[in-house]
Amino acid sequence: MNQSTPQLPASLPTPQVWHPLNVSTPQQAPISPAELSTMSRGPIPWLDGLSPEPRPSLPGYDSGVLCLLIGMFLVLAVNFRHYSTFFNSFLADLFSTRRREKNFSVRTFSETGVLASVILVLCLSQGIIINSLLPDLPPVPYFSHEFLLIGLLTLVSLLYYCWQLAAYLTVGAVFTDRVSARMWIKGFNASQSLLAMLIVIPAILVLFNPSISTGVVIAGGVSYLIARVIFICKGFRLFYDNSASLVYFILYLCSLEIVPLVLLYRLVALLPSA
Repeated sequence: MNQSTPQLPASLPTPQVWHPLNVSTPQQAPISPAELSTMSRGPIPWLDGLSPEPRPSLPGYDSGVLCLLIGMFLVLAVNFRHYSTFFNSFLADLFSTRRREKNFSVRTFSETGVLASVILVLCLSQGIIINSLLPDLPPVPYFSHEFLLIGLLTLVSLLYYCWQLAAYLTVGAVFTDRVSARMWIKGFNASQSLLAMLIVIPAILVLFNPSISTGVVIAGGVSYLIARVIFICKGFRLFYDNSASLVYFILYLCSLEIVPLVLLYRLVALLPSA
């Protein structure tokens, strides 16, 4: 019985004998030298993540400034139920020059509380807006410069309001009758309330977005001019009788409206260098 002879391949591969000096050729490498030249060697940057950057120091992140804001909202909340009574007479106090003596005889505690809360909102808003104009100051131990500066500017605004109120009371008592003086003071407080309502929202916005400080300052300046012109026009309608009263009115504008504002501006300008 014939058995088939296995067929051997024509050529067998040459056995590879391992030798310590046997080195692979570039063609046998899994990565060619050309590909290796395009690869980065050493530590891979993206494996380390992003480099940490300090968080920008915004006035709205400051704990002291936030406490001032919370205090402002608490004062508003305490007097919230009395604001309807306040706004019922707001427009009349702002524009009317009708002399009604019986309406000025009684001032309730709620009206005084509402007015005080609105004035505090005004002073804090003015302090925040003026602070946005000033350059960054070096840190102060135990306190942030934002809190100290905004608190100081708020106090300056409150003192300026008290000085204005005392000056208008003195002028009204000396140069006019009691009813006209009361109407003038009510017009002043109404104009300050109007200014507070116009600038409180921009002041809160600039705390968390200092890049809009220029627009906020312009809006605050325009709002101040609007409130001041309304108050001056009411005073002119109350006190103008003849040419002699016009002279007194011009003196009043220079002594109580222009000069104190210029002096206050110079004082605020000196704060960064103090």
